[in-house]
Amino acid sequence: MISTTSWKPIFQSLHDLLTITGCTVKDPGPVRIGVISDIHFGTGDTPGWSSAAGDLLSCVRFWKTAGITTVLQLGDLVKGPKEYVRSRLQAVMEIFSRFPGSVHHIIGNHCLDAGLDTYMKFTGLSSPWYSFTTERLRIIVLHGMDITVSSQPRNNEDRKRKELFSRDPWAREYSGAIGQKQLEWLCGELDRSAAARQPVVVCCHLPVCRETTDERHGILWNHHELAALLCRYPHVILALGGHYHPGGQGWIGSIPAMTLPAFSKRHSPPCFSCGIIEINERFIHVTDQQQRTRLTLPLEKQLS
Repeated sequence: MISTTSWKPIFQSLHDLLTITGCTVKDPGPVRIGVISDIHFGTGDTPGWSSAAGDLLSCVRFWKTAGITTVLQLGDLVKGPKEYVRSRLQAVMEIFSRFPGSVHHIIGNHCLDAGLDTYMKFTGLSSPWYSFTTERLRIIVLHGMDITVSSQPRNNEDRKRKELFSRDPWAREYSGAIGQKQLEWLCGELDRSAAARQPVVVCCHLPVCRETTDERHGILWNHHELAALLCRYPHVILALGGHYHPGGQGWIGSIPAMTLPAFSKRHSPPCFSCGIIEINERFIHVTDQQQRTRLTLPLEKQLS
C-alpha cells in the first residue's frame, strides 16, 4: 500500500536539482498530471465491475474539474477473453473521449489480450513506446512487454533477455522485457532531454524495482539493466508504473519509483481509483479523487 510515512526524501527542491544538473524551469508553477492504472474495464471478476463505467466517468469529471490537461493511463486498460476485449476497448475509449485534454496510454500485459495492433489502433498509438512534453517535463513511455514468453527475439541481446524468464522467479510469464531497439531509443531520448535541460518521468506498466511489487505480480524481466541505464541520468526524477494492484514505492539508486494502486481494486485497501500527481519545487504530491493527499515526497537529492 502507498504510505505517507515510508517514503524517503528525494530532492530538497526541484530548483536545486535543476541547478545542479543544468536544467532550467520556465514556469514556476507546479506540474499536475492525472493518473490511473489497471482499469481492467468490463472484467466481471473484480469487485465493483458493474459500476466501472460510472466510476471511470467520475474520474474524467474529477480531472476536468481540477483543471488537469494531461492524463497518464498506466496500462491494463482492458482484460480478455479475446472475444470480448475489442468491445471493451471501444466502450472504455468512448468514456476517455469525454476528457477534454490529452490521454496518453501505456501498454500493459492484459492489453495484449486484444492484440498489440488492435490496442494501438483503439488508443491512437503510432508506436508502443514514445515520449512527449507536458509543461516543463519530458514523459518517456516504455513498452515492458516488448519481449514476452511467446516472442521470437531476432538478436543475441534480446534472446539473452528472454532467458531471464527461466532464471528469475520474479520474472513471471505475464511480464516481459524491454528489447534492444527500444533501449537504444531510450538512450537517445535521455540524451536529448539532458541536452534540452528537461526533467524526465519514465513510465512503464511493469514494476522496475522489487520494492514496488511482489513475486506473485512479477517485475520487468530486465529491470536491473533498465535501472543501470536510468541511474546514469540525474535528470530522471521519477519512475512511474502500475501492475502491482496494492501500489508501492521504492528506489532505483536515488530515483524514486512508484506503482499506482489499481482502479479495478478501488473497493479494497488502499481504495484508490484515480488521482493527480503534482510536482512543485519542493515536493511530489499524490492526491486521490476525494482530493486527499495519499503521498507527499520531499524533493531532496543526496549528492555523492
